[in-house]
Amino acid sequence: MSNDKNKPVVLITGASSGIGEALAIEYARRGANLILAARREDKLKALSERLSKDGTRVVFSACDVTKDGDLERIVSLGQSTFGKIDIVIANAGFGVKGPLDTITLSDYRRQFETNVFGVLRTIYATLDSLKKSRGRLVIIGSVMGHIAIPDASPYSMSKFAVRALCESIRLELAPYGVSVTLISPGYVASEFRQVDNAGKVDETLQETAPKELLMGADCAAQEIAQAIMNRRDEAIITTHGKIAVFFRRNFPSLVSAVLARVLAQDRKEKTS
Repeated sequence: MSNDKNKPVVLITGASSGIGEALAIEYARRGANLILAARREDKLKALSERLSKDGTRVVFSACDVTKDGDLERIVSLGQSTFGKIDIVIANAGFGVKGPLDTITLSDYRRQFETNVFGVLRTIYATLDSLKKSRGRLVIIGSVMGHIAIPDASPYSMSKFAVRALCESIRLELAPYGVSVTLISPGYVASEFRQVDNAGKVDETLQETAPKELLMGADCAAQEIAQAIMNRRDEAIITTHGKIAVFFRRNFPSLVSAVLARVLAQDRKEKTS
């Protein structure tokens, strides 16, 4: 076991790219020990080697949050190495896209298996550790967990679901000293929009987010880590995300009208 017991131990799922990778780098900068999990072990290995060169202690393992037992295995490895877990970041996820009449029940099930049940598997695998450390549970949601947009109903449903989960279990876990923070990012630079409906990275897919709205993953990670440190209930990441949620909460009819207009224009362009 490590002799640096005072260092926080952070577990991150989906740590091989995007926000997860940026959070690993940010917490290494902050002096934490890391437990990294993702499906792509080669990327985890490369990230681990990079961080280890700067003195960060890292354990990692290939992990699929949709498979029973994978999370328990990485948690056991982390506990045996570091003796505790202080922060758990349930970050693994992807987005199923498409109009209702082009997607299937299987698409919805696949979406929920990763984005909802994968989060629950992460929670169940780490809950005892978090109670012992009076730690921090962090769930990566989305602005689309506040604003459901057309052609993305599976993804929005999954993110609405984890927002409800956070609100419920936050009250349940408070007596144990465990905080629950929901992170709701807007457009952050990552592979997210290059992942197809089967959850596979497709590098031929183009970035669809407006470039002027994209926040760098490193900047997002800094904001997220600060919110976690402060045990905030929720942090909406990106300025445009904050504005969008504000308008949805205060002017819902206006937001619906704008979305309807955007959808109509999109349909018109596709059929012209």
